[in-house]
Amino acid sequence: MSTSTIYTIDSKFNGFVKNEYKNSWWFSPVVWNVLLDKYMHDDIQTPFGFKKSIIGWDGEELNKKLNQLMNSCDNFSDRICWEITNQQIFFTKDKEQIAKALKDFSQMNKEFHKDSEGISVLTYEHILERFNAIADDILGINEKHYPYFVFKNTSVDDNVEFWFEKYVKEADEYTSRTLKELNEYVTEFVKIKDSKIQGFISNLDYFNKQHEKFA
Repeated sequence: MSTSTIYTIDSKFNGFVKNEYKNSWWFSPVVWNVLLDKYMHDDIQTPFGFKKSIIGWDGEELNKKLNQLMNSCDNFSDRICWEITNQQIFFTKDKEQIAKALKDFSQMNKEFHKDSEGISVLTYEHILERFNAIADDILGINEKHYPYFVFKNTSVDDNVEFWFEKYVKEADEYTSRTLKELNEYVTEFVKIKDSKIQGFISNLDYFNKQHEKFA
């Protein structure tokens, strides 16, 4: 079964597994389907009795359009959940605002993404428990030890693990590395102020500039 994971990141940009959650379908795909139904309802309808999703044939196109819509959206909880499921890096100092946004999302969007019986998936007990667990675990991150964190959507890929380890061909083994050592774009840092997303900066630009000013 696939899992989701919260990675904490220390001041030297080493990554550590903090929490792991069974069944990765219980968070990120739920967020995506809720947002698609809320902001792109007509786009996801089909004549075949099912709705299009980001995890599907039209996923890339849907993802691109939804991202554009979310970038101009003023709903903080929707934006936070979208950016978390895009595996963006957050500053732990913002954890209270982020955790509240996750809980608000699960409570404020219950009219969207309903099952075949017309019941919102966000009313399922195990889904609500997952949203609350992730929010509470984010609140539990020690800001002094881990100034950053990232949510990894699923264990079926190694995107986030790749940030913190590399394969050494000569030794035929993986060794640890820091996010700072990467010479390619893989993610962005999210700046939050007064419950608003103020901007983003790529990992490359973040380390090439005085990142303290961005934070």
